Amino acid sequence: MQLNTPKAIREIKHSARNTILINGKKQCKLQAMTFALNYHSVDVTDTPNGLQVKGVTPIGG
Repeated sequence: MQLNTPKAIREIKHSARNTILINGKKQCKLQAMTFALNYHSVDVTDTPNGLQVKGVTPIGG
């Protein structure tokens, strides 16, 4: 689901999942929230492997 940055950070923070995948690499929640700050919109998807986070619209790009 594509979300704007504040909503994506809330979604990551309140997720019950401990496994977060950023572009296929396993990261902690704090790293995922920091990653989201670099984008205007972020795709956050709950998969069987964990919460998958991908940047959609970069800031300044």
